[in-house]
Amino acid sequence: MFRSPIIAASMVAFLALYSTVSARPTNLQEQNIGYSQSFLQGTYVGFETLLALAGFYEETEVKEGMAEDGELVIDAADEEDQTEIKIVGLGLGRTGTTSLAMALEILGYTVVHDDEQTELTDLFDAEEEEVIDIDELHEILGLRGYNATLKTAGYNWVADNPDVKAILTVRDNPDKYVDSWLVAAPFIEILRQKPFCWLNTVEALLPSFEAEFMYETTGGKPEDFLNREALRQNYEQYVSKVQEAIPSSRLLTFNVKQGWGPLCEYLGQPVPKGIAFPHVHTRAKLEGEMFFLRVITWIWPLAVLAIVIPLLCIFMALKRKFSKSDTIPKAAQKID
Repeated sequence: MFRSPIIAASMVAFLALYSTVSARPTNLQEQNIGYSQSFLQGTYVGFETLLALAGFYEETEVKEGMAEDGELVIDAADEEDQTEIKIVGLGLGRTGTTSLAMALEILGYTVVHDDEQTELTDLFDAEEEEVIDIDELHEILGLRGYNATLKTAGYNWVADNPDVKAILTVRDNPDKYVDSWLVAAPFIEILRQKPFCWLNTVEALLPSFEAEFMYETTGGKPEDFLNREALRQNYEQYVSKVQEAIPSSRLLTFNVKQGWGPLCEYLGQPVPKGIAFPHVHTRAKLEGEMFFLRVITWIWPLAVLAIVIPLLCIFMALKRKFSKSDTIPKAAQKID
C-alpha cells in the first residue's frame, strides 16, 4: 500500500482508529447548513479521502480474480448482480455530479463515482496498461454490478452505444462553474506532493486524475488548468460538443436545481416520495476537504518523527542492554 515502510508505520495506528466511515453524504440538503459546519464536515471528507487514497477501501477480492495472463475475470457466484452500463453522467466536475450520483442511487442504480474510483484500481491499472479497452472496461463494470457511471465514459463512447442514456450536468452559467472548479483544481497538485505521491493507489489513479483535472477541463491544454478564461471557454465548448454528439432522445441536459422532475421523466422512474433531491458537496465543504489534505502535506514529517524517535530510543536502549550483557568483567578475564 505504501512505498515507504516508515510512512506505513506512521499511518497504521491512525487508520486503525477509524475502521468504518461513510461514503456518500448522509445529509441530502447540505446547502442548508452554515459555512463553519460545512467546512468542518469537509475536513472529515478530507480524512475519508486520505483513507481512500491509502487503499483502505480497495476491493482486494476482485483483484484476486485476475488471471495470470492479466485478463480480468468475474466470479460466477456474482451472476445475479450482473448487468450492463445503462446511464452515463457526462458533466464536468463541480456541476452537481455528486448530487446526481446520490439521486441515481436513490432511484436504484449502482453508480461508479469518486468513492468507487479508488475501490476499482485494478480496472484503472489494466486500462492504463492497455490490457482492456474502453468497451471491455464497461462490460466488466456491468458484470460487477454497476449500471451507471460518472467516471469512466466520454461522450464519444455514449454516441457509439445507442442503448446508453447520458446526463449532462450543468451550472447556472460558466462563471459559476469556474468559481467552483478553481476550489477543487489544486487537488491534482496535492496528489503530487508527499506523502500522497508515495501511495500505490495514487500512482494507479494519477493518469485518470490528470485527465479529469488538467485535460478534460481545458480541452487538452494542461498548462491552463488554473486559467480562468481557458476553463470558461472549455466549459462552453464542452457542453456544445456533448449536445452535438449525442441525439437529444438519449441526452438530458440537467441542472440539479431542477430536482426530481426532469430526471425521473427522462429515466422513466417515479419521483421518490418524501425524499428531497440531493444538494450536496457545497463549496464550503470542498474548501474544508482541500484544507485537510493540504495540512497532511505539511505535517507528515511530524507523523514520521512520532514513530521513528520512539523506535530509535527503544533500539538504542536494547543495544546498550545487550552490549552490557556481552561484556566480560575484568576480574574474570584470563591473562595469556
